[in-house]
Amino acid sequence: IWKAKTRDVLLQRVFESEALQCYTCMGSNNDDCNRQGSKSCPSYSDACAVVVGHDSGVMKSCSYKSFCSQANSQGYRAPGVKVHCCYSNDCNVTGFASRLPGLNYLLLFLPLLFHCFFK
Repeated sequence: IWKAKTRDVLLQRVFESEALQCYTCMGSNNDDCNRQGSKSCPSYSDACAVVVGHDSGVMKSCSYKSFCSQANSQGYRAPGVKVHCCYSNDCNVTGFASRLPGLNYLLLFLPLLFHCFFK
């Protein structure tokens, strides 16, 4: 029993250490958002995303490659909103994120993000 529990704890740590780390935040600008820090993503996440627009702020999150490709396709793109995705730990710390679209634009992307996470 002791060996089995030790093995389970070690396996859990291995899988936790393999989880992608992404900045997950909303802020008025890149620095404001980054102050909120980086978090370990759920095991099913395989990308970090930055959503930014032309008016006021930035949103960063754990995401999916499928969300990224859908968000950048013509049918899903909101006017003035850009989505950038990357695929390594904390890769969304910088980028083109300096100002965020109004909150209304971000809310347009939330259903798409949730759809990708909860398929």
